[in-house]
Amino acid sequence: MIVTVVTPTFNAAEYLRECIASTRANQTSDIEIDHVVVDGGSTDGTVALARACGARVMVGKDKGIFDAINKGSFNSEGELLGFLGADDVMLPGGMQAVVDTYHRSGRRWVSGGIRWIDEKGRGLGALAAPPSWMSARTLACLGWNPVMHMGTYFSREFFVELGGFDISFRDSADYEMFSRARAITPYARIARPVACFRRTGANNSAVNGERTRRENLAVLERFGPRSRLEQQATRYALKAWFNAANPAWCATKLAEPLRLGLGLQRHAYF
Repeated sequence: MIVTVVTPTFNAAEYLRECIASTRANQTSDIEIDHVVVDGGSTDGTVALARACGARVMVGKDKGIFDAINKGSFNSEGELLGFLGADDVMLPGGMQAVVDTYHRSGRRWVSGGIRWIDEKGRGLGALAAPPSWMSARTLACLGWNPVMHMGTYFSREFFVELGGFDISFRDSADYEMFSRARAITPYARIARPVACFRRTGANNSAVNGERTRRENLAVLERFGPRSRLEQQATRYALKAWFNAANPAWCATKLAEPLRLGLGLQRHAYF
């Protein structure tokens, strides 16, 4: 089968070679990866590099990351569609896990866990895929998006039905669309991590923190319960699940006050 991976770029040459190489390494005799790079006007050689690495390239102005992803997705060949940042990488065997889960489950979308890495590729921890019982209502209450876009794949048919990402959300369009998708149908959970999310300090949610917060509140208003009591109870129940499912992540958060007291660098875990 063909799986399309869409990567939006703008002056992204620093890590792009590694990103494309990671998807090509996941191709098998049964899985062909159509890696589409959608570039918004880079001047650092991104486009030439992407073509040299074997990616299919689309060039043109866009209205942001999610508009670029929509363009690449709607002009794709794959039965499955996924999204990988230019500085992110797919883990070995990740695509096989995606395809196997998609076929076995019969679901219209699947989501797996991720690992965090820093600028040099060093490990910063991991986040397991959300629980299968998480509803759109529950997801909206959490206040941040635990459905990692680099670990999530949609059937092309379902992506088209959803109309893609709502580009009025500049930073949280993934949170909004995943909530919208979950309101229609459950995802199939992939128990293992399938990709790495590179945390550089230049990630959208880090750079545009206040705008992201406002957009996340809009997701809560659209999909969450009206009751503040239910919102809080649901949020704490889901946080408890994530802490139990991700003990290293939980330990990092508990150690945060000590790290700040010692004046060490803080890693923001959402």
